[in-house]
Amino acid sequence: MHKQLLIVLFLTGIVASCETYPQDEYQEQYVVEAYLVANRQLPSILLSKTVRADVLYDFEEQSINNASIEVQLLESGPNSAPEQIFTYQNQLPGIYIPNPNHKVLPTRTYQLKITFPYSDDIVTAYTVVPDTFRVVGEVQDTVEYQSPEQLELTLTQSSYPGRQNIYVFNALAQNIIPQNLTPFYKEVYDESETPEQELESFSNNSSGIINEGNFELNPNGSFTFDFPWIGIAFYQENFIVANTIDDNIYDFIRSQETQLGGSTFSPGQIQNVIYRMNGGIGIFGSLATDTVKTFVELPVL
Repeated sequence: MHKQLLIVLFLTGIVASCETYPQDEYQEQYVVEAYLVANRQLPSILLSKTVRADVLYDFEEQSINNASIEVQLLESGPNSAPEQIFTYQNQLPGIYIPNPNHKVLPTRTYQLKITFPYSDDIVTAYTVVPDTFRVVGEVQDTVEYQSPEQLELTLTQSSYPGRQNIYVFNALAQNIIPQNLTPFYKEVYDESETPEQELESFSNNSSGIINEGNFELNPNGSFTFDFPWIGIAFYQENFIVANTIDDNIYDFIRSQETQLGGSTFSPGQIQNVIYRMNGGIGIFGSLATDTVKTFVELPVL
């Protein structure tokens, strides 16, 4: 199995501009981005500030430096005492790295704490890390695009306290050229408009949120999921990444989807994006992940 880190969200620049409505008074806020991955080293943390909606956001210009950042491994869940504390150092503008590092433990709770030398502001958040899982069984080395034999993934069970597991699947294309686009994406691709950016946007295709209840439960307790063909944007080699996500990432994705038109609510009824963070906005989230590789062939005519 290939171990490849998936960045579920490219948050900075999405939430970084002001998200207030016209009648609201703009207030500058701290923006945090960090994703803990079970059994991986602690991640870098990005720290910046928002700008008004009519101002172009640039991470380096809006970066916040010289903050004091620590991630605490809690003893027994939210509001419990720290078992270990990991400090961070400001390596580049707005980018903080752990010192020393630490392998993220599945099913444990981690708390973020950020303080600032020039104010009494504090940013805090916590995440409960999902349990690990594996992609098991035979995964097709080669599949024919849109053939009756669909690409299947069988996963061992994970767990998350208080709810079913929630998954996001991604197809990461490895040969990103216009000639490799599958029919749907070839039709919507406009080479005349920022071709490199548009191609790149197709290279990491997300399934969106999928509840465990949508899977086929096998007698041995594993789950099988049919990866949809619409998720494949490019022929040839693709990494298929399975992720189970924490409440923070789940709430961010589902609330952001309503902001981007993924609901039938009228504008006055649309909820704000859910950040699960005190003293700022952004994501301090966690996930467990596994990756397999397959080769997608052109259909036989």
